[in-house]
Amino acid sequence: MAGEGNLVREIDIVLIARRTRFLGIAILIGVFLVFFMGLFVASSNVNKDFEILNHITFVFCVITCAFSVFLKKKMFARINAKNYASQYFNAYVLSFGLCDLGGLLCITTSLFINVNYVYAFAGFTVTAIAMILNFPGAEDYKKLDL
Repeated sequence: MAGEGNLVREIDIVLIARRTRFLGIAILIGVFLVFFMGLFVASSNVNKDFEILNHITFVFCVITCAFSVFLKKKMFARINAKNYASQYFNAYVLSFGLCDLGGLLCITTSLFINVNYVYAFAGFTVTAIAMILNFPGAEDYKKLDL
């Protein structure tokens, strides 16, 4: 009987992981679409007075994306047998949300407020890397002590 409970739990985690991957892919596609569409309208928005915003939002993007990886690992460590269904998904949703926040802020500032393609591309790249680092792995359920 104990083996059946573990199998059911593993299946639940696999289903939650699939749902989480789908959410991560959807968020990453959304960030890409904002970046891609911003490339077409960005040519006329050069404002040297707002150049500091590009720097600030890029640093913010790097900090939030780095913190998202740390937060996921920290929340992942708190998962136990009683709360795995909600905490597992929450760990990923919060980390994806932080990546999305930093990335979209950097991209929109760098393309819509003051055009700087380098910062926009760098913000998109940092966000994409952090999102991929935050994606659930196939071996996640083995790391959990359930």
